[in-house]
Formats: sequence, structure tokens, C-alpha cells
Amino acid sequence: MANNPLNDVKPDRTGPKNLAILLFLGSLLVLVYGYADLQAHRVGLSDGQVDTLLATPNAQGGEPTTVEDYRAFEEEARENHAFLIRAVSLLTSGGLLLVGAILLHRLRRLGAYLCTGGALIGLLGGVGASFMVRSSARTHLQEAVVTTYEAWVYICGAMMGLCLAVAALPLLNLRASMALQPVRLVVNDESE
Repeated sequence: MANNPLNDVKPDRTGPKNLAILLFLGSLLVLVYGYADLQAHRVGLSDGQVDTLLATPNAQGGEPTTVEDYRAFEEEARENHAFLIRAVSLLTSGGLLLVGAILLHRLRRLGAYLCTGGALIGLLGGVGASFMVRSSARTHLQEAVVTTYEAWVYICGAMMGLCLAVAALPLLNLRASMALQPVRLVVNDESE
């Protein structure tokens, strides 16, 4: 009888736990950004905050962006629900990542699924809504400020893509997958 190489593979319990810690920290960051977008949808920035935000781009030369231009941008982004969509996507994503990271640290397979689903929601919703915000910025703001909102599309995509890759790793790696406890479905036969 030939020696099966799969019998020599041992479960890796430390890898998923380390990834769970990274995902937990990432979930906190995603929740902070989601909360900031919720505040942008509900309240927006004060005139002083807008002046501070516009000070550096306006100092670069060219036509400056005024507070009125910024208010028109905010209003259009709110009407399109861009901030709200991104906030809901990131808050949902952050919540799933948080719960999933805790379960993954306990070596529960459900944690890896929750993290993967949360990262996918954050990637699709966050990047889609960031494109909507960028579109509003292109309509109302000058080029120096638009660059900032274009950068947020790439930052959101890269951050959520990285979360997705890290979240899916325990499911794709054989040794890590062997360490995870399977998801058990409970069937109640007495319901009839």
C-alpha cells in the first residue's frame, strides 16, 4: 500500500488565528470609515472643516474650490445616496468582519465565511458608491480636490480587496482549512 502524502499534512491552527487578528483590526478601520460616511450623509462638514479641507488643494494654484462648490457637491452626493450606500456597505462589511474574525479566532469555519462575505459586500458597495461620490466631485469641484475623491476609489478597492484575500485564505489553504471546525446544520424533525 502506497504512502498517501495527504496523511502527512497537519492542520495549521496558528495561521487562521493570526489572520483573524488582522481581520479584527481591519474591521475596526472599516467601521470607522463607514461611520464617517454616515456622518457625511446625515450632517456633512462645518464651514470651518470645509475651509481646512480645501486649504491645501486651493494653495496649489489654478481655480480654487469655494465652500459653495463643496456644498453643491455634498448635496448631489446626498441626493444620489452615495454616502449612505457606502456607509451601509462599510458598516455591514465591518460588522461581518468583526463577528467573523472572532469566530475565526476560535477556529470556526463560519467565521471565514462571514469574513469573506463581509469583505465582498464592502468591496462591491464601497467601490460602487465611491465611484458615485467621484462623479459628484467631478461635476462640482476643481481638479485638485477631485483627485482626492478619485484616490478614495482606489483606497477603498485596495483595502477591501486585501480584506477579501485575507478572509478567503483559510478556506483556500489546505492546512488552515483542516484546522477549522465544520459548519453544522441543525434539523428539527419535531416541527411537524
